[in-house]
Formats: sequence, C-alpha cells, structure tokens
Amino acid sequence: MRTICREENAPFPEIEFNENYFYITFKQSREYLKMAETKDVRGELEKRWSEKWSEIGLTKRQIEILILIKENPKISRRDLSEKLSINPSAVQKHLKKLKEKRVLRRIGPDRGGYWEVVEGGE
Repeated sequence: MRTICREENAPFPEIEFNENYFYITFKQSREYLKMAETKDVRGELEKRWSEKWSEIGLTKRQIEILILIKENPKISRRDLSEKLSINPSAVQKHLKKLKEKRVLRRIGPDRGGYWEVVEGGE
C-alpha cells in the first residue's frame, strides 16, 4: 500500500486496530480526487461513446482504446497492450481499424508524437 501511495504521490493511509478489527483511513488528497474524477469521466465517456460509436461499427475494445487515448494522448502501443491485457499485435490491428474509420489519427512521429481522437468522439 505504501508503495502505491508513494508512486501516486498520495499521503500514506492511517492504520488503526484493536483486538477484533483494523481500520484503514485514506486521507483526502488531490491525487485521490484526480483518480476518482478520472473514473467518473471514463464511465460517462464509455456510455456516450458506446451509443455513438456502436452505430459506426466500433467494438467495445476499440472504444476502450479510444478512452485510454483520450486520457493520455501520448500513450504507447505497449502501454495500451498492458492496460487492456491483449497482445501488441491486436492493439496494432485495432489502431489500424480506428484510423481507417477516421476516428483516430496519429500526430507526429512514433517517438514524440501523440494520438488524436477525431471530432465526433467528443
């Protein structure tokens, strides 16, 4: 737990215990609020995009990729693969389809560039 808090730059939780129970209290911080806000935004995007993009034939996985890209436009193919627990070649195929359907484009080079979700996904 301490490692995660350190990595996220969040305060360490308070741990209290008695003979029957233990309690963990997480102190409020900007980092926790940011994480909670990201989840709320993500849920709203998933709902809105699922309705909109299923009409043009995007799969759930492709919508997940777009959401991850929206959260981090500089995300790498490797990171997408790890976050989605799928093979890098599968990520490559999904990215190719998204570019063909004109809902995603790459701006700049592989190193130093970023992804752009094309208008219509907004």
